[in-house]
Amino acid sequence: MNNWFKKTWPILTLGVAVIALLSGFFVYFMGKDVSPGSGNAVTAKVETPEDLKGYEVINVNVSNEGFEPNVIEVKSGVPTKINFILTRSVTHVKSVAAEKLGMDLYMQKGDNYYTVDQNVAPGEYELHCGMYMIYGTIKVI
Repeated sequence: MNNWFKKTWPILTLGVAVIALLSGFFVYFMGKDVSPGSGNAVTAKVETPEDLKGYEVINVNVSNEGFEPNVIEVKSGVPTKINFILTRSVTHVKSVAAEKLGMDLYMQKGDNYYTVDQNVAPGEYELHCGMYMIYGTIKVI
């Protein structure tokens, strides 16, 4: 039996490692709640011109180089939608977040709207891509 174990221990070890990795994958990724407000990124919905009526729309270009403009000024109490325009589909910038505003938005190429809460307090809020490589500021005045 000792001889059998010496021959098969690498295969047994590999099998146990694969089972452990698959189990960890299922436990971590399966059953995650991606509904709005769950703390996970939500995909931006497509807005029609009717959806934008009554809102101030601020366009922000998003690329691998950053946000343009880098400082986004929003008026407090004014209904506002920020349109994050992803200029390329192949980019490392796939999401944008601002924790203090509760923003966690997964983006697709083109227009990606985020509705700013009208009751947000004046101040400066840090904005970053999902990989924390690109930063900007939302300034509520």
